This record gives sequence, structure tokens and C-alpha cells, in this order.
Amino acid sequence: MKNIKKIYMYKLALGVILLLAGIVSAIFYKNETSFSSFLIIMGLVLFVLTAFRLFRQGDFPDRDERTKKLAAYGITYSWLLTLVLISVFYLANYFKLVEFTAGSVLGILLIFMVISANIFRWYFMQKSDVE
Repeated sequence: MKNIKKIYMYKLALGVILLLAGIVSAIFYKNETSFSSFLIIMGLVLFVLTAFRLFRQGDFPDRDERTKKLAAYGITYSWLLTLVLISVFYLANYFKLVEFTAGSVLGILLIFMVISANIFRWYFMQKSDVE
């Protein structure tokens, strides 16, 4: 149990370090703000997500066999749904309904896969199993 708390503490400390590095970078390098913004956002996201997980789960283990199985099924279902989406994109492009750029398709697929995998994982967690 103490290892779990140490991992959370390391992640929280890393989030604060990234946040402070971004603030220091913004102060000293005023011409280049994108790198500073990236560090600040990464630090905030890491800190908030770690704090959320810590308070939500408490001392329970972060992963076990059941959660790994549910995550694998969620990713599998997401992958299958993404194949359907790619087929829809292909047909829409073939019949000249919509013209996509490569960047827009990759962006849509990336966001779709991340969101659908998490939705499926959440759904299986609510059901407690994939059966």
C-alpha cells in the first residue's frame, strides 16, 4: 500500500515541477510561449488527474486482473468501431460526399479512438464484467 502512495506522490511532484518549469520558462523566454504553455498544461493535467485518481481510489490498487481485462476489451471494441468509422470515411470520400485531408482524418480517428476506448472501459466497469 505504501508503494501506491509513493507513486501518487511522485506523479504529483512531477506535475508541480512541470508546472513550475513552464512558469519559469514563460518568465524568461517571452518570445517562445508555446513551449511554456505546453509545460504548464502538462503539469496541470498530470497534477489534476493524479489527485483525482488518488482521492477516488484511496488505498485500493490501481490495476488488477479484472481492470486489465476490461481495459483490453474496451480497446478492442474501440478498434472495431474505428474500423467502421474508417469504412464510412472511405465511402463518403468515394462517393464525393465529403473531402477530407489526411490531417483531419488522423485527428478525428485519434480523438475518436481515445474517447471510444474510455467510454467502453467505463461501460464495462459499470457492468463489472464483459460477459
